[in-house]
Amino acid sequence: MTQELRERKLRQEIHGLRVKKFHWPVEGFKFIMNGLGFGESLTALSEDRLKELKSTMINYRKHGRPYEFSYDKQGKYMFSLMKQANWTDTDLRAYLLSHYRKSHWNLLDKKERRAVIAMLQYYVKKQTTNKENPHGKETH
Repeated sequence: MTQELRERKLRQEIHGLRVKKFHWPVEGFKFIMNGLGFGESLTALSEDRLKELKSTMINYRKHGRPYEFSYDKQGKYMFSLMKQANWTDTDLRAYLLSHYRKSHWNLLDKKERRAVIAMLQYYVKKQTTNKENPHGKETH
């Protein structure tokens, strides 16, 4: 197999991990790659750098602990709201990337954290209201 074919196969495997393991949109993946020092283009990377990136992606979250253990005290509160709102980790990550260009709760500043919690509280309250009053009728 030529070097060009090996590099192409590695790029395909990396995109497979991006989609199947992480559920990252392309823009979010470019942002993360850039933050890790790989730039924004897989085609610009050498075979060795592609192998390094693939290895990093495969080994990510190797500790196997539940997601909530990677949060601080306020983050654990946010995590509980997230679960009450029926959001997944993928939903949260996509929200953080699209609104704040950050991939994890721990990267948010205080103002951003308060905004995420307020948004999740709104969704929890909205779901609770819908369960109590499923047809939208006033109850007095």
